[in-house]
Amino acid sequence: MPARSAVGQLPEEIRDELNRRLVESGFAGYADLAAWLRELGYQVSKSAVHRHGSELERQFDEAMADVRRTRALAKACKDEGDEGDVLTATSGILQEQLLRIAIALRQADGDPAEAAKSISVVARAHADVGRMQVTLQKWQEAMREKAALAADAVERVARRGGLTADSVDLIRREILGITG
Repeated sequence: MPARSAVGQLPEEIRDELNRRLVESGFAGYADLAAWLRELGYQVSKSAVHRHGSELERQFDEAMADVRRTRALAKACKDEGDEGDVLTATSGILQEQLLRIAIALRQADGDPAEAAKSISVVARAHADVGRMQVTLQKWQEAMREKAALAADAVERVARRGGLTADSVDLIRREILGITG
């Protein structure tokens, strides 16, 4: 098993601060970041910071692409007026990301105990997504029931108000979201 990277051996809070600085600097200034780490007492070369930064930038770009894809999908669904589809699509994207993370963890050369802990976190997150989908399905069913009740009420009022059967049917179909 290859040696763990110098950046990987940093305490989590230092690594998080390094990551924040990398993102803020646009993934540049590796010499300055290596000097900053030396000031803190850590011996991490500019090359090690660059390797870490390159991988972080790749992951950051992938995550941002996913965010853009999710936003575009959400906008398209919003334009169509179906909030449930937005949640379903987001859930699918989350599941895809969790799968990527799980695969990456299996391929990681890090500490097995840390990998097991991370896999546990991913498994919990995956279970949360599953629960979210069940909740979403219940919410969608409740919304369908409310729409049906509203359609029934509007139909009664519309018939009493003297609307034609076609007009009442059109209103009912609009409330229920039925096209055609």
